[in-house]
Amino acid sequence: MAEARGPDITAEGCRTEIPLTLPPGLERVEVHVFPLDCAGDEDELFGRWVFEGAAGGPAVIMVDWAETGTGAVRLSEAGRQGAVREAASAERKDGAAVWPTMVVRAGCGDWSSESRVRITDTGLLKGYYQREGHQEQYVAAHPFFEAFHQGRLRCLGSLFRRYIEPGSRVLDVGSGYGIFYMISEDWDLERGFEITCCDLDVAAMDKMRALAPRWNWVVADALDLPWEDGAFDAIYAGEIIEHVPSPTVALSEWGRLLRPGGTMVLSTPNRDRLLARANHAAMPVHHEHIHEMSLAELRAAVREAGFSVLKVSGVYLEYLINWWRPPGSRADLLTARLGHPRYHALYKASMELGRLAPSLSFDLVVVCRKL
Repeated sequence: MAEARGPDITAEGCRTEIPLTLPPGLERVEVHVFPLDCAGDEDELFGRWVFEGAAGGPAVIMVDWAETGTGAVRLSEAGRQGAVREAASAERKDGAAVWPTMVVRAGCGDWSSESRVRITDTGLLKGYYQREGHQEQYVAAHPFFEAFHQGRLRCLGSLFRRYIEPGSRVLDVGSGYGIFYMISEDWDLERGFEITCCDLDVAAMDKMRALAPRWNWVVADALDLPWEDGAFDAIYAGEIIEHVPSPTVALSEWGRLLRPGGTMVLSTPNRDRLLARANHAAMPVHHEHIHEMSLAELRAAVREAGFSVLKVSGVYLEYLINWWRPPGSRADLLTARLGHPRYHALYKASMELGRLAPSLSFDLVVVCRKL
C-alpha cells in the first residue's frame, strides 16, 4: 500500500485546510476523520466522506470543525480549477467531540495520505473536556503517577500556606477535581477562605459540588471567565496554561481577575526538563499540550503579563538516565525499570529533588504577584 504522511497542522480557529497530492486515475477519495487515540473506535469517529471521480494532482481537504452536519469536510482540486466539491456521500457522527489532536486520512485502494491536526480553540474542545471520565484518563497503574500526585500536593500545599493569606477569595482555574479539596485535610480551609473552582468538565463540577457544597463549582472556559476585574485575591492555574492556544491571552485574563498585589500560583510541565536536555529534543508530556514552556520562558511570560516572580519550585527530577546511550535514545530508568510499589521511597525522594533544581525538574511551579 502506498502510504503518505501529510503535513502536521495547527488549526487556527474553526477551519483547517490540508494540502495533499492525489495520484492519477482515482475513481474516488474516502476521507476519514477521527481522534488520534481512537483509530478504529467507531464510537469516537468524527465522520466519513466520499468524493467521486477525483482528478489527480494537488488538492486541499477543507475541514470545518464547528460544522455539525455532513458539510464539515469538502474537497478542492487544482485540476478542477479550484472548485470546492461537496461529498457524494457523507456521515458526520452526531455528538462526536473534537479532540486536541485529530487525524484526517484520505485514501482509495492501495493509496492513502494522513495528516494530524492540533486543535487549539477551547470552544471547539468543550465537548472533549466534558466527556464522561475525562479526568480519569490521566490515571495509570504505575507508582510514578501516585508519587507525582502526592509530590505536587506537598509542594503546592506548602506554597499555598506561605503565600495565600487566610480569608482570601481564591480561584482554581481548570480545577478538575480541585487541588484545594485534595489538600483540605492538611490545610485549614475553614479560616474564612472563599474557594471558587471552574472547569469545562461538567461531570467533574457536578461531582465536586456534591462533595464540597460550601465552595463554588462553575463550568467556565479558562480564557473567558465570568467574574469582574479584581474579584479574587489569589488564583491557582494548575496544569492548564500548556493547554491554551495563547499563554499571553490566558495570563491577561487571569491577571484581570486578580486585585493589585494578588497572588497567582502556576504549575506546568517543563519543556526543558533534564530528560529533554539529555536527548537534545522536545519531549511533550502529553499530546494535548499546545505550549509547554521552560522556566525562562515562563518567567518571561508572567513578567510581560504584569507579575513579579516571588518563588520558583519544581516537582520530580529525572536524574536516573542511561547517559551511556546516545542522545535521542536516553530514558528515565526509574519509570522504565522500577515500576514496582516497593520503590515508593525512591520515587518520593525524586519528587522532592525537583525543588532543588526547578529549571531541570519535570514540573514547574511559579508563585507570582500582580504589580
